[in-house]
Amino acid sequence: MKRFDCLKSLAPLLDPKTIVVTNVGPICREWNALRPSDANLLQVNLGLCAAVGLGIAVALPHRQVVMLDGDGNLLLNLTSLADLANQNLNNIIHIVLDNESYEGGGGLKSATAGKADLAAIARGAGIVNATVATTVDEFETSARRALNNPGHYFIVAKVEKGSVDNLPTLTLDGKEGKYRFARYIESSEGVQILRPRYTHI
Repeated sequence: MKRFDCLKSLAPLLDPKTIVVTNVGPICREWNALRPSDANLLQVNLGLCAAVGLGIAVALPHRQVVMLDGDGNLLLNLTSLADLANQNLNNIIHIVLDNESYEGGGGLKSATAGKADLAAIARGAGIVNATVATTVDEFETSARRALNNPGHYFIVAKVEKGSVDNLPTLTLDGKEGKYRFARYIESSEGVQILRPRYTHI
């Protein structure tokens, strides 16, 4: 199945206030095309998608947090799975779009092209609700279950390499995306996050 088709099936299922964290690479461009929103935190650096999502979920336990991760990205920081499990959160949906490669870095095979099983690793870390989807229907069923029930869900979607043509250009860089997201949280939560560096001139 194609990654874009999975994301296309996911987008209409989300509440507008659902926070979505994506890694760098094709995932963020595809997701931005399907669900442009200030509730998206796009282009989180390699290895940090799950860790950043964890921090947001801990800080905002009343908000649903979806993480759109990649196999290569997650493999750089498997410790995040143990950290996530030990927090016992009820607002996490961690989706790994596993194309068995480092697509953004030229397509070299990742460890999931061999023996590594990310769902098994997640269960070993303590994440009970860890599943694998190999069709869009399976993926959508797993996503619906996760979105409609509190808990911590881990879904591995086994997808093909490759994106789609004519995606909108993502002109937002990581720094701008961070500030846009912070301002969105300030507005939607009624809190102050960003503060002036200098209080006196």
